[in-house]
Amino acid sequence: MVFGFFKKKEPVKVTVKGSGETFTCNPDELLMKAALRQNIAWPCSCKVGSCGSCRATITDGEGKYPSSPCDPTALLTKDEMANGMVIACQWTPTTDITVDVKIGGEADKRGMI
Repeated sequence: MVFGFFKKKEPVKVTVKGSGETFTCNPDELLMKAALRQNIAWPCSCKVGSCGSCRATITDGEGKYPSSPCDPTALLTKDEMANGMVIACQWTPTTDITVDVKIGGEADKRGMI
């Protein structure tokens, strides 16, 4: 029997590099959505993965892009992705993570029209 297969997923801890702020992200919850739910001033604009203003760099830990129409390769370069950058409104952490993002700062608008 495979007992671990049915094990309930637990929330993961998110630590913001620099400020040291922490918050939790529920299983399968998008990173930016978890931050905003807990009143973290995450930089954002569209909230649907089309502008890239919520981009952040994961310095420790892992995650995934759930199935969605968002294509991170349209907003991030190969080098950015290789260095851990993600589109936070479309990315879900699967382990505890440390993220480098400017909390409370103006969103990076290079993806905006």
